[in-house]
Amino acid sequence: MLDLPRAARAFIALLVVLDVGYLVATGAAVEPWHDLRWVPLVILVVLGAGGYALRVSSHGGQAISVGFIVQLAAIPLLGVWGAVLVATLAGVVQINGWNPVVRTFNAAQFGLATLAAAATYRLTGGSFDIAHLSGLEFVWGNLLPMTLAAGVMCLVNAALVSGIVHFHKGVPFGRVFWETLRPGAAPYLGYAMFGVLLAVLWDGAGIGPLSAVLVLAPLYVARWAWAQYAAEQEAYERTVLALVGAVEAKDLYTRGHNERVSHASVLIARQVGLAADRVEMVRFAGMLHDVGKIGVPTRVLRKSGRLTDEEFAAIALHPVRGLEMVRGIEFLEDAYSGILHHHERLDGKGYPMGLSGDDIPELARIIAVADAFDSMTSTRSYRRAREVDEALVELEAGKGTQFEPRFVDALVAALEHEPWEPTRAPAAEVAAGAADAGGFDHDDPDAPSFHRGARPLPDGADLGTS
Repeated sequence: MLDLPRAARAFIALLVVLDVGYLVATGAAVEPWHDLRWVPLVILVVLGAGGYALRVSSHGGQAISVGFIVQLAAIPLLGVWGAVLVATLAGVVQINGWNPVVRTFNAAQFGLATLAAAATYRLTGGSFDIAHLSGLEFVWGNLLPMTLAAGVMCLVNAALVSGIVHFHKGVPFGRVFWETLRPGAAPYLGYAMFGVLLAVLWDGAGIGPLSAVLVLAPLYVARWAWAQYAAEQEAYERTVLALVGAVEAKDLYTRGHNERVSHASVLIARQVGLAADRVEMVRFAGMLHDVGKIGVPTRVLRKSGRLTDEEFAAIALHPVRGLEMVRGIEFLEDAYSGILHHHERLDGKGYPMGLSGDDIPELARIIAVADAFDSMTSTRSYRRAREVDEALVELEAGKGTQFEPRFVDALVAALEHEPWEPTRAPAAEVAAGAADAGGFDHDDPDAPSFHRGARPLPDGADLGTS
């Protein structure tokens, strides 16, 4: 613990004192050692430790673990003290890492969260003799108390995690608490039912340890499937980031632009209520909307001043080249339309195909708003970054002609809850060579030649890709 701030070390020490202090002070009086059910206790400790060891997180921060289920099931099976002992020992012997600080914190965290849950179970009328419950007795004596206990355990776990993050990293407690609780609350309550089932089969149906196989084996299979899904999502993310990195290595002046457009596109998509899978495709399409710039000559991307017709044609073809680059990447199939058509306009004066109105795909109309908004709120060599309000006024002016009104309104509404900071300075690499920075920004509604539309390359033209 020596590498932690003093406040974090004190916080962990306090949790340990409370957890171990409870076990020592009340153990002999509440649960005499000779009356403790040692076989279930040992089995549940092993299952709990294994459950936390096999915990898998996805790229979105969600996770699956059976350790929580074991902690809940231990409450009616072993009583308050026995359940706290199971949770504490599971934290001590878990095998997913040997960091003593993490192990110490986890043991105390699990123990105290289980203590709060077990106390809730007892105070709300939970029975410790579930073998003899039936009908409404089961509902009031086990099901409802276990659900409430799960909710309390969720809150306490979130509070303790928020506390250690706050003392270690200085992150505000409330922010960590909400970000921890929001994705975890529903799974916690769902897992409570598995805890009820495990306890009922073990004692109520008299199946004993075999109940652990019946209840937990399907969850281990689910864990394996979740791990495959998480690995697949991480591979997708790496693929997209590699493509974005290639674009920004060539067009340094817009470094960070793709991520910001992706973020603004997601804000719009969520505001209008798109389904989660569609929001994910909007995110990918936003990140890759300019991937076709890899096929545009660097001298054109970084040129200062007005573009020739030939040079503008090369710029205007970047959506087509972008589609050519990602076509064949199956997981991006639904994002193709956003990449190809994000420079179309409602009035038909956009490019590369001159689509208008509802003929423009929804993803493309979303990205068009986000793309222009980030361009206007970012510093360029030929102008300062506009304030957010200024950029929104410009978007309002383009409603119905260039931009989809519904998506402009959605961005305005989303920004009321999530502030946006203008990007006021170019990337360091560009700042060092400002003389070479391009003055043309094809995403800016006021950029020269922005509204001319795409033109085919002149016969015999060879711009190359360097």
